Amino acid sequence: MIIFFILVSVFSLSWGETEIEVKTFLREEMLPPVGANATARNVFESYTRMPLDHFDPQNDKTYLMRFMFNEEFFGGPGSPVFILVGGEWDIVPGWLLAGNMYEMARENKGYQIYTEHRYYGRSLPFPEFTAENLRFLNMDQALADLAYFITDLKSTPRFADSEVILYGGSYAANMVMWFKQRYPHLALGSVASSGPILAKIDFPEYLEVVHEAYFLEGGQQCIATIHQGIEDTIAHFHTEEGRKAVDAAFGLCESLDIDDPYDLGYFSGLITWSFSATVQRAVPGSLLQICNNFAGNFYGNTPMEKIGGFTSVVQNRSDDQCWNMKYDAFLGSYSRNDNSRAWYYQTCTEYGFFQVAPKSGTVFDSLKWLNLDFYITACQRLYDERFDKEFAYKAAERVNLVYGGLDPEVKNTINIHGYIDPWRALGVYREHISETSPTYTIDRASHCFDMQGWLPSDTIRMTFMKQEARRIVASWLNSTKTN
Repeated sequence: MIIFFILVSVFSLSWGETEIEVKTFLREEMLPPVGANATARNVFESYTRMPLDHFDPQNDKTYLMRFMFNEEFFGGPGSPVFILVGGEWDIVPGWLLAGNMYEMARENKGYQIYTEHRYYGRSLPFPEFTAENLRFLNMDQALADLAYFITDLKSTPRFADSEVILYGGSYAANMVMWFKQRYPHLALGSVASSGPILAKIDFPEYLEVVHEAYFLEGGQQCIATIHQGIEDTIAHFHTEEGRKAVDAAFGLCESLDIDDPYDLGYFSGLITWSFSATVQRAVPGSLLQICNNFAGNFYGNTPMEKIGGFTSVVQNRSDDQCWNMKYDAFLGSYSRNDNSRAWYYQTCTEYGFFQVAPKSGTVFDSLKWLNLDFYITACQRLYDERFDKEFAYKAAERVNLVYGGLDPEVKNTINIHGYIDPWRALGVYREHISETSPTYTIDRASHCFDMQGWLPSDTIRMTFMKQEARRIVASWLNSTKTN
């Protein structure tokens, strides 16, 4: 009899749908640049022993920090070193084989290095990501890692006279800008791509830019379809028949519990994170194609079915898979000892960046359950009850006090943003940072666009920006030769 019940259970699973996790896209995954030859043999991997705590001389614990290097263009002692700074992701060889920094190294006979951030990829101080073990995960320690690494590098005769150029994108753009502020003697200059340098807990501006991007690329008709689809979805919550229609349109494993605001917050995230992912990774024409799909029946027939079909396409959900919209499933996706858990910890304890539903007339306004309480409760349940709203606001206030918020004092930093990048709302994108730190904001460009090499989809302004960054870096290096 026991064997019979086991067999029934196995067969029922095979006949039913498989639960899968929603991709939240709350963390950047720095995919290799287009054109990178991942099989090339020019990139090598190594490790360096790094102090766990740079600020406590009585703590002698260390960990192994991973880095990669490519010396194919290196002109020998005195030639520059280009360091691509890793953020909340695994480092991969492709970024030392293609992209704009690769071109900078080629043009200036540079040595290339890619550093991995503590607690990400294989640079793990601890195997378990408990709140106690994660306490050494913060910007102060990460910048000190980089300073320690550069100091050690320049202690060798080969690099003693080499100028250092830093390049960073997204969170790592904050790092290279703040590094130039805290350790200006260790790097000649930096390129900061799409840096959200203002720590902000309540961040509705992110989805406001997503809305604006769809309007600029697809027009009012596209906005109207998205708005109607979301409004119709919410209207269907209030009847049993309507909830079954939502289940079918979105591929839910079971009907939403409309009395649980956290479950509804997770479902709201399924919608908003899907839209934000397409904007953050947009190239000219990609959002217009999505809007054209909305105008037809590519994603579904009714407005609600179109929203549901769109999320399934973006999230790569197949017909035999379904979404578990329980808040516990959201928490479960951050319970493993991986990059996502490490990054959510940093948002709870330093930056916030919580992408809440706006109240400013966007298509996402009615998804009110995606609020600060949704995110902060996760901080408390995943890590520590102390990480409440008051704690989060004080943590962000400290970051802005230490690093200057939207008014950093930094020299020789190229500050680059894409206008339709949602993260530019937390960056300096309207004016130059200083006389030696120019700002460039490029229309139709999104997140970290300039880090790529030339792409066929690039506009003239995008191509100009990539070339201009290389020109400025070359001018910095040339000025040191003549002084």
